[in-house]
Amino acid sequence: MRYFGVRRLEVSLQERSRSLPFLVAVGAVSLLLAAEISLAGIASSFESPSTGRLASLLDADDPQIQHRLGQVYAETDTNKSVQYLRRAAELSRYSRLYWSDLASACQSIDDTQCADWATENLLKLCPMVPYYHQLAAESYLRRNRLDESLGELRHLLELDPTYATGIWADLLTVLEPDVIFQKVLANNNKIESTVEVGFVDFLSAQGENDAAYHIWTFVAANPRPFPFSSVQSYLERLISTGRIEEATHVWQDLERRRTVKSPDADVKNNLVFNGGFEQSPLNAGFDWRTGSTTYLALDFAAPGAYEGARCLRVDFKVGRNDEYEPVYQIVPIQPNHIYSLNADVRSRDITSTSGPSLRVTDPQQRGFEDAISETTVGTTDWHPVNLSFSTGPETQSVQLSLWRPRGRVFPMNISGSFWLDAVTLECKDCTREK
Repeated sequence: MRYFGVRRLEVSLQERSRSLPFLVAVGAVSLLLAAEISLAGIASSFESPSTGRLASLLDADDPQIQHRLGQVYAETDTNKSVQYLRRAAELSRYSRLYWSDLASACQSIDDTQCADWATENLLKLCPMVPYYHQLAAESYLRRNRLDESLGELRHLLELDPTYATGIWADLLTVLEPDVIFQKVLANNNKIESTVEVGFVDFLSAQGENDAAYHIWTFVAANPRPFPFSSVQSYLERLISTGRIEEATHVWQDLERRRTVKSPDADVKNNLVFNGGFEQSPLNAGFDWRTGSTTYLALDFAAPGAYEGARCLRVDFKVGRNDEYEPVYQIVPIQPNHIYSLNADVRSRDITSTSGPSLRVTDPQQRGFEDAISETTVGTTDWHPVNLSFSTGPETQSVQLSLWRPRGRVFPMNISGSFWLDAVTLECKDCTREK
C-alpha cells in the first residue's frame, strides 16, 4: 500500500514541476499587462509634474505619457510643455491630436519653425480638416509668408465657408480689401458665391462702404447665382444709412440677374415694385414691407383683384381708434421733380370717418412735406385714388405707405375691410430708363 502511495506522490510532483514554467510565464505576462494598464492609467490621470516624471522614467517611449506631461506643463512651463509634446508627436507620428497640440503650443511661444513643422504634418495626415488649414495660414502669416498663407485661406474657404468672417478680420490688418478679393476670392469657382457677397457685407459693416460697393460690381458681374438672403443685409444697410444711389444700383443688379424677379417688367415708368401684389413681398429692399399688424389681418394674395390675379386685402378685425401703417415701400426718386401716385382701392363696412389712405413721406426727413390721398370709408367698389407731390433738392427716396391716422370725429374706431391694387408712381417731368 505504501508503495502505491509513494508512486502516486512522485507522479504528482513531476506533473507540478512540469507546469511550473508555464505558471511563471503566465505570471510574467500578467505583471507586464498590469504594468501597462497602470502606466496608461497614470498617463491619463496624473496632474503634477513629479508624478508625470515618475511615469516617464518607467516608460520614456510611451507617447501617451509624454503628451500628458506636455499638458501638465502647459500652465507652468511652456517650453517644457513643447518639449514633451514634440516627443509625443515623434513617438506617434500618425496621431493628429499630438501634432495639433504641438502646433498650438509652438504658436503660444512664437516658435514659428516648430509650428510650421507640426502644421505641415497635420495637413499631410488630415488634408480635409478645415481647422488645420487655418493653423497653417496663421503660422505662415506670422512669418510673413503671405502667398502661402493666402493659399491656405483659399483652401480653408473651399472646405468650410463659415470661417470667412474671421479670415476677413485678420486679413484686413495687413491687406487692402481689393487685394484680399483678388488674391482669395476672384476667379475661384470652388468657393461658394455667397462667400463673395459675405465679404461685401463684412466690409460694409466695418464702414468700408466705398470698397464694399467697388467689390460688389465685380461680384454682380459674376454669373454664378446666389440667393437674395445673402445680399439682403448689405442692401438694408445701404438703405438705412442713406446710400440710396448705391442701393438702387444693387437692386437693379439683382433684377438683372433675376435674383429679384419683378412682376411689373411690362409696366413702363412705374417706380413702385410689385405694385399689383402679383408675388409675395420680400419684406426688404425696394419691395413692400410689413409694419405693425396688431389687430389687423393682411392678405397679399387676396382674390378679386382690380387687375391681374392678386391684390392686397387689409381687415381691421378689432374696432379701435389707432394709427396704422401696415404696409410700406421705400422708393428711390430724384430731387427737384414732380411725381404722380395712382392706385385702385375698394372697401367694405369701414366704420370710421378716418379710413385708409395712401401717404408719401421722406424717410430721411429733409424738409419734405407729407403727401396724403383722399380717405376711403364705408362700402365702395373699385375706384382710383391719386395724389401729386414735388421733391426737394436733397430728396433721394420716399416712403410710400398705406396709412390710417387716428380718428378725430365720431365714429372714431375703425373696423371693416380694405383692398389695394395697381399702385403706380411716375415722374411727370423726367424720364426713367427701364
